[in-house]
Amino acid sequence: MTYKLLNMDNMKFNRDSKTVDIIFADYIYENLDFNWVDHYYDMLKDGGIFIAMTDFHSQHRFRVYMEDEINGATFLNHLVWKNEWGRSPSNKFHQCYDDILIYCKGSNYKFYPDRIQVPKATTGSKRLNPSGRITKKATAWIDDICLTTVAKERISNPETGKLVEWQKPLKLMDRILLPYTDEGDLIVDPFVGSGTTISWGLKNNRNVIGIEYDKIKYKIAKRRIDSIAKETPDTGRNK
Repeated sequence: MTYKLLNMDNMKFNRDSKTVDIIFADYIYENLDFNWVDHYYDMLKDGGIFIAMTDFHSQHRFRVYMEDEINGATFLNHLVWKNEWGRSPSNKFHQCYDDILIYCKGSNYKFYPDRIQVPKATTGSKRLNPSGRITKKATAWIDDICLTTVAKERISNPETGKLVEWQKPLKLMDRILLPYTDEGDLIVDPFVGSGTTISWGLKNNRNVIGIEYDKIKYKIAKRRIDSIAKETPDTGRNK
């Protein structure tokens, strides 16, 4: 498996059209300029998956853009990931969740439900669970995955010593990337941040290209990814 981590403007990154299996974008949520969507959507193969992670600031605008402006984009799912961090305002409800919007380029895509099984709440009841199954396919509401401040995978900014606030857990990547990918598939992340997507790819035999413009975030991601790459056999840095 190979990976590439680039410190550059993501709009200057180019790749031949129809060569990428997954676009995963945990983008700047307040940004309402979606020109980057057109740029990266063109790279997807037919049947490829486009995943955008956002929140209440722009998820409604993003959906309108995808469904009105992007030709051939098929809406698949709107996932909601409940999290616990962030300051809670004293005068209104705390918006402690992220929205994950999933689209397909066309309509013929792969999906493996067996990879996102979770325990059934009715396992012990013969009346409510006549099939006897102990697991079920996960729902679009994700409240069983959390990245705590003491989790082993949490990373810090070496310049400040503080934990990286925008980091996403690897288990969340399991939930949203495993059902749509096979080993050897190529994932492109134009907002790679702390490097979670590349880290996940190294651990799961997926090829990943990550782009990060901010030099501080890039350095954090590089340190994290280089450490994981040393522990991962058959990994090469694609230069």
